[in-house]
Amino acid sequence: MRVASAAFSVALLLAACAAEAPTPSATDPAVLVVAGRQVDFVKELSAGFAEGVRRVPGIQHRTIGPDDVDNAAEMRMIRGFLDGKHGSVSLFTFAPELFADSLGKAVTAGTALVALHSIPAPGSRVPLYIGNDNLAIGTQLGEAMAHRIPAQTEGLVIIGSPYPGVTVLDERATGVRAAIERLRPDVTVLGPFDTKQDPGANRHAWSTLQEANPHALAFIGVGGADAHSLALLRTSVTTRIDGGVGTDPKALAMAARGPMVLVSTEPYLQGLLAGAIQARCAKDGDPLPTGWLPVPGIVVDTTNAAEITGRQSSEVARREWFRERANEILGDLPDTMRPLVDAQ
Repeated sequence: MRVASAAFSVALLLAACAAEAPTPSATDPAVLVVAGRQVDFVKELSAGFAEGVRRVPGIQHRTIGPDDVDNAAEMRMIRGFLDGKHGSVSLFTFAPELFADSLGKAVTAGTALVALHSIPAPGSRVPLYIGNDNLAIGTQLGEAMAHRIPAQTEGLVIIGSPYPGVTVLDERATGVRAAIERLRPDVTVLGPFDTKQDPGANRHAWSTLQEANPHALAFIGVGGADAHSLALLRTSVTTRIDGGVGTDPKALAMAARGPMVLVSTEPYLQGLLAGAIQARCAKDGDPLPTGWLPVPGIVVDTTNAAEITGRQSSEVARREWFRERANEILGDLPDTMRPLVDAQ
C-alpha cells in the first residue's frame, strides 16, 4: 500500500511539473507569461492582452503562468519560449531581477521580448517596456490624498505595501510620501509597513496598524490587496481618508461614497497594447518597437467612481471604454514612445 501511495504521489508530482512547463509551438506568435493568474489586476492584464491580439485577425495567442504568485514556477514556464524559435513574449513578473540573466540570453537568441507592468531589470536587455511610471502613480495618489487633508493639519499618515522591496511598489510608496510631505508639511508620514499579500494576512496587518494608530489622518496602501482590505475595514464614518491602488469593487464603492481615493494603473490597457503590438508585428513580420510605452494612471474619486464601476462591470464594458484610448495610442506610437532609460 505504501509503495502504491508513493508511486501515486510521484505521478502527481510529475504531472504538476509538466503542467508548469507548457510546450511551446510554432502557433504561438504572441505569448503572455504572468505571475499569479488569480491576482485581480493580472486577470485584467490577461484579458486586455487577449483583446489586443484579437484586434489582428489570424494571430493566435497564449497566456501561461502559475495560479498563485510563484517566481520559480513562472521561471520554469517561460524557459521553453526563450530560444528565438517561437513568437514574441510579454512578461509580467514581481521579480524582474530574477529573470534578468535568462532574458538577456533570450535576446541574444533572437527572442522578441516585452516587459509588461514591471520595469525590466537593466541586465535583462529587454528592449520594450509597456507600463506605468510608478513614481508618478504614487505622486498622483499622494497629491489626491493631500488635497483631502486640510492645510496646517498635524497628524499621522500611514503607508503600507504588501511587498516591501519590490521596485514597483517601493516607487509608489516614495511618490506618495514625497507628495504628502511637499503639500502637507505638518503631517508625519510613516511606512511603508509590510501589509502582506495574502488577503487574510493583509486585512490583519491593516487592522493592527489601525488599532495602533486610531487617530491617523489617512491609511494608504500601494498594492491591490491593500485597497480591498481598507474598504472592508471601513466600518464607521470618520474624517479619516483612505487611499489605494486599483479598481477593487469594494474600494470603488467606498470611493464613490467619498472616504477613499484610488489610482487605477489601467492594467487592462497595458495588456491590450502589448497584445495588439505583438500581434501586429507577427502579422507584418516587423520587429517590435523599442523604448517605453507609458500608460498613465487615473485618479478615481467621487467625480468618476460610478463611471469606472460601470467600466469594470463586464469585459464588453471594458473593451468599449478603452477602445478610443487604445486606438489613439496605437495610431501614434512613435510620438508616444519614450526612451527606456526614462522608466528605469
